[in-house]
Amino acid sequence: MMNFVLLRNRPHLGAQITTIPVLAYFCQNYCHQEPLTLSSKSNVAWIYNQLPWVKECIDSNSKFEELKALKSTHRLLNLRPSNRLPVVIYTLFKKGRCFDFVKTAFLANLTSEKYNVLSETEYRALGYLKIFIKDEHALLPALAAPFFTLMQASTLNLKKAELNILMMPGGGAGEIKKWGIDHFITVGKTISNSLKKTCHIHILLGPDEKEEIHYVKTLGDTDHLSLHVSLPLKDIAKLVDNCDLTIANDCGPSHIAQCMQKPYIGLFREPNTEWFLTHPKSVKVLPQKGHDIKTITTKSVTEYAVNLLKSQA
Repeated sequence: MMNFVLLRNRPHLGAQITTIPVLAYFCQNYCHQEPLTLSSKSNVAWIYNQLPWVKECIDSNSKFEELKALKSTHRLLNLRPSNRLPVVIYTLFKKGRCFDFVKTAFLANLTSEKYNVLSETEYRALGYLKIFIKDEHALLPALAAPFFTLMQASTLNLKKAELNILMMPGGGAGEIKKWGIDHFITVGKTISNSLKKTCHIHILLGPDEKEEIHYVKTLGDTDHLSLHVSLPLKDIAKLVDNCDLTIANDCGPSHIAQCMQKPYIGLFREPNTEWFLTHPKSVKVLPQKGHDIKTITTKSVTEYAVNLLKSQA
């Protein structure tokens, strides 16, 4: 019998990383730690194959195949608020245990053992977890737990200094979400000067961010700068945990820093409340309304960073 999950059908890394806490919680607390079978219309198996609590991730464009899989499903977790047909069919004919993420609470108690209602003003990973966890004090530990578990398997060796800053200057959605690699490098240096500490900057980039990769390589300052490209999730988690601060565009890997609730500054083009976790160690920086993200000043980001680091001292 399967533990079956219908994943949100979005290809972006961030949309998938925000599902990791609820998948881990579901497996550990409702599936007797039996690995999960996931289904998505997007090619995201490369993400989920890194998780020990996942058996397989099926890339499926066939609704029929997904409905057919319900016959062998003992527990169903649905993370698609608009996709009601599988839930209704599963409830009527299979009568297994169903857990659901819904657009409205209307009739949800008739189809699902536990559910939560989608809110576009709530951090998405928390919204998923609230399917199972209603106690606010238990949410944040559950959000962070799987990433601390993943990092235990990392063998990444990191250069360290008095101050260690992780920069994420990429963005899968393109230039519209990018602050600019030169801004990130400048801020790292000015933070170091402001705090009068030696600083090591870690730059994390994806394989498609060729311009940024080339830019970092031309700097050549390997004593104070490390470039990391295409790291697996376990290594990103270790990198986040070993750094004193993460500064990031609205990008996929930033959600690991957010879920782990490490000191974090997020640079956003617009409010995007669904993709920002508010907590005592987080800061969201926005341009003036209607302005480009690149108009955010390095001075303002430096001030936020220095204040955040001093508050953690």
